[in-house]
Formats: sequence, structure tokens, C-alpha cells
Amino acid sequence: MRRSSAIVTKRVIGARFSSTKSSAAVVSGGEQTAPVKPPYYRKTLPAHKPMNMLQEEYPNLGDKNGHGPRLYDYHNMAEQVRALPTATERINFVNPFEREWNDVENTWRRQWHPQLMAPRKAWNVPSVPKYFDSLDFYKYITKSRVVADSEEFDKIYSGLVLPTNKFEERLLESLESMESANSVDLSESERMNRFLRTVLDDAMVSLAHNVERFQDLRLAHTTRCESFWVRSGFLSMYDHKDVGSDEIERRIRFANKFIGDDRRKLGELSFVLRDQVAAQLRSKKAPKQLFDIASEDASKPVFGEDVDVADDVIYSPKVFNMWPDSDILWQCPGYESDSNESHKYGHLAIKEISELNNLLDYWKVEGEEFEQVKRDAMTSTAVTSLFSWLNAQAHCLGYTQYTDLDRPLVSHPLRRKRLLFRRCAAQHNRHQHRRRRFINNKSNVCYVDGPHPLFVEEALEGEAKDDKDKELGLKVNQHVLTRILQMLRRE
Repeated sequence: MRRSSAIVTKRVIGARFSSTKSSAAVVSGGEQTAPVKPPYYRKTLPAHKPMNMLQEEYPNLGDKNGHGPRLYDYHNMAEQVRALPTATERINFVNPFEREWNDVENTWRRQWHPQLMAPRKAWNVPSVPKYFDSLDFYKYITKSRVVADSEEFDKIYSGLVLPTNKFEERLLESLESMESANSVDLSESERMNRFLRTVLDDAMVSLAHNVERFQDLRLAHTTRCESFWVRSGFLSMYDHKDVGSDEIERRIRFANKFIGDDRRKLGELSFVLRDQVAAQLRSKKAPKQLFDIASEDASKPVFGEDVDVADDVIYSPKVFNMWPDSDILWQCPGYESDSNESHKYGHLAIKEISELNNLLDYWKVEGEEFEQVKRDAMTSTAVTSLFSWLNAQAHCLGYTQYTDLDRPLVSHPLRRKRLLFRRCAAQHNRHQHRRRRFINNKSNVCYVDGPHPLFVEEALEGEAKDDKDKELGLKVNQHVLTRILQMLRRE
């Protein structure tokens, strides 16, 4: 249950950040020097435009682009976050949530008082994308690299060869009992969730006789997964270019506030994902990492060299049908951060995305584009849901955007669209998303495979003169059953 005492409502953002006079050491030659507070007379922006050569200023790079003071503030914030004893206090401290002005504050404001600034809101990221071409944008705001190679996915579960006979028998029995017991009052989403929980239960029962580790797992149904984060790189919202001029003027001081950014207009938007999964498995110990966090795989770029991120990826979130969310922001990976949960590491989650069927009909995608749009939409769902789940876990473990991860987090989700299953695996390597041009080349990674149907057509046993005369019947796809068992069995 949410407790109002855990909410830290902050009205004055300036109190959470050091003054702009508290500058920092300069980022020179692509390397960060130690954060040392510079003299008081340094300024982040020139006082006025020089009229002649004698008035020209030659500040260092950190003072010229403003990264020096921001780097100093960043290190100061990191020290304050590390000084907090509990994960809940750290979450409340870095929470970008701002409450609305109350009636008293609006009533007693006079015309000669400063203008009340609109509170900061987070962009609500839908778990199932509301736009048909949102994969690149979802990859950017989560800094997640997508690997859609079946061979790479097979390497994750190499060596795990598990029998599927018992699992198939239990699954078919469950399907027959559910068909006879289904109520007409249940919606399609509720029926899907009930079926997915049954699939997970049958898979665990079929392996429980020789896997003692299942005794230490915690199974949760209808778990609430919420997460917030801040992503930089949206300074283009404040760019201004005069007609007939090639110079771009950045009017940070006088530009209108863009929703999601704070009053300093740094191009750092806050996002929130409020997700709901059908079932979730959590463990006391962290799952085995897919690769070392110090390897080259953790530092590969999200986009290729042929993608122009500034022009082809970074757009306003409204383009992708995202809207401001004024509700309180939480970090909840299936449990509250102050609930003393013993099973904090996510192992496997299963979620239904039947909503995508209605969206595909609404978009009226046909022909060759249908499969591509459907595959990209399912991949976008996997990227955001995985990132949000792992991001919330990292916050509940004490990490924030100011204190990056020292070890990766791994989870295995399973997405279902009607009778299509799409398996995913992700590793969370980077937790700092808000600082622009600060050296952190690590990126998250999301492996996807599928979608694969649960039932496939196979020729029934019997003799036939011609292949066309063979009777076809539906059989359970053994590849799907094997993958589900492998995701459960992998430590």
C-alpha cells in the first residue's frame, strides 16, 4: 500500500541543485578532471555580446558550454546521495516529481509577485507503443541496444537441454479445463493473464522435481511495475534559427519551458512507465550475467553509424503519443522499496499485450509492412518493460542516476500476443542517463527472439498419395516449450 509519508514533495528545485556559481573543473581533451570548485567570478554564459576585439572572452571549454558547473553539481549530488542510509531516502531525494500549486499558494499570489512556474511533469511512456514507428525512440530514451539474432539468443541458453513431455501434457490439460471453465464476464485481457499464469505454473511444476532452486523463488501475480528516469539530449527543443541565417542560437534563458524539463532548461526530460504484468518470479540472488560489464559488449553503441540520431530519432514525445503524467512517481519493481522485501532480483516476468491487436487494426497496416510493424511494436514493448523493471530494481538496491551500477542486472521476460510468444533477455549495464557529454559509454542490451506461435500445423500420422492430401493438425510448438523451460532453469 502506498504511504504518503514516503512522498517527498519538492517545490523549489533550486534547493536540490548547487548554485550556478559553484562551477567545476573543465572537461578537457575528452577526459574528466577531478571536480574542483573554481573561483567565484566564473560565469556559465557570457554577460553580453562583445562589440569589439577588446571585449571578447576566451573561457575554457567547461565554462563555455556549461558542463563545468554541471559536472561539479553532479559530483556534489552523488556525494549527498551516497550519504543517505536507505534506498527509499535515495529514491525520494532524486525523484523529479513536483506537486501542483495548492489553493492557498494560488490565492495569496499578487500581481507584483514572481510568476508561478508550472510544476515539472513526467512523460508517460505506454508499455504498448501508441505509434507504429517508435522503436528507435524507445531505444534512445532507455539507451538499450537491441539484438534480434536467434543465434545470439541461443548462446544465452546453450547447454540447457530439457524434456518437454510433462510440460506439454500439463499445458494441454490446463487448456481443456480453462475452455470449459471460462466465464463470459471476463475480458480478453483477464483471460490472457489467467492463461499465462497457468503456463508459468505448469512449467515450474514440470521441473520442480529436480530443481531445488525453485523453492527459493517467489511467485507474484498482478504485480505493479512502475519506474521513472531522466534522459538528456533534448536541447534541440530550445534551438532557434533565424530565417536566411546559418547560425543556430540557443535561447536557453528566454525559451518557454518544455514539459518534462526543469527550470534550468538543460534538455533533460523525465519519463515514467506504469506497467502491469501477469506474473513475476523473483529470487534472493542476482541472476547470472550475460556478459561482463567491463567487456566490449557493454560499450557497443545503440545505433549504427548510418543513423542520424539528432535528425531521425530525437523528436518531441508527443509525436509518439506520449502525454504528461502529473501523478506521483515511484520505483516499484513488484514491491515497495521500504517493504523489506527479501527477493529483490527479478528472474522472469510474463505479460500479455493483446492491446496491440486493436492498435494494428487502427493503424490499418497491411501487406509486407504488417509483420514488420508488429515485430517492432513487440520489440518496443520488450525494451521499455525490461528497462523499467531493471531500473526500478536498481533503485531499490540503492543505485540512482548519480551512483551508477557496479554490476549488471539481468532478467528474462516473456511477451504474449494471443498465441504468439516473444522471448526476451536483457542486461542493465548503465544507470546514468541524464548527463550529456559525461563519459559513460556503457549501454543496456535487450535480446529478442520470435514471435513464435504456440501451436503449429503438422501432418497427421497416416499414409497419403500426395502431400496436398495429407491432413494437417495443430500441435504444440516444441521450440516455445523448450524456451520457456530454459528461461526458468537458467540461473
